[in-house]
Formats: sequence, C-alpha cells, structure tokens
Amino acid sequence: MSEIKSEDGKKWINAFIVLASVLVGFLFIRLFDQLGEWFDLEAKVGHFTLVSQGVGVLIGVATFAVIFKNKTAFGHLEEVYQELIKVIWPSRDEVVKATFGVIIGLIVISGIFVCVDFIFQKLLDLVY
Repeated sequence: MSEIKSEDGKKWINAFIVLASVLVGFLFIRLFDQLGEWFDLEAKVGHFTLVSQGVGVLIGVATFAVIFKNKTAFGHLEEVYQELIKVIWPSRDEVVKATFGVIIGLIVISGIFVCVDFIFQKLLDLVY
C-alpha cells in the first residue's frame, strides 16, 4: 500500500473534484428521470431522455468548473488533504486485531442480552 505524499496533493484534489462532479451530474440525471416519470414528461417533451442527460452532464461540468475556479473551495480541499497526510494509518495486523476484538466484544454483549432476555421471559411466564 502506498503512502499519501504531499506532492500528490493536486492530483488527488482534482480526482476528488471530478468524482464529485460526476456524482452530481448522475444525481441530476436520475432526478430528471424521476420527474419525467412522475409528470409524464416523456410524452410532453420531445427527446426527453436526451434532454435530461444533457442537462445532467452540463450541471456536472458546471459543478467541476465552479469548484475548480473557486479559490476558497480549492484552498479548503488543500487544507483537508494536508490534514489527511498527517493521519497515522494502522497496519494490517492492527486492523485485524481490532476487528477480532470488536467481533468478540459483540458476541459477549449479545450473549449477555440473550441471557437477560431469557431470564425476563421466564419470570414473565411465571407471573402470567
């Protein structure tokens, strides 16, 4: 696994902006498709699918341009990246040990809840 380097900041920030823009475009395409389904816009607007996809792509491109040209947003993303570099990532062994610890803890707590539930169920059966 490669470590995150400060020289790669622009590359990762640009990739994030592209990914966010694609997601925004996709969500708007889905929104327009749902609106078309609700209001039967396919019958009212010629080539509705082409129009909705075109508008979604344009919104995605506009999102990319706005974020990329906005110095405040880009500066914030650079600050986030600089903080991400400082994170000390756990090794594979540490992750495996922590995962097993959580699983064992869940089994123990679940067992306690099952026992308490069983005891209360038997007590209620005696009362009723």
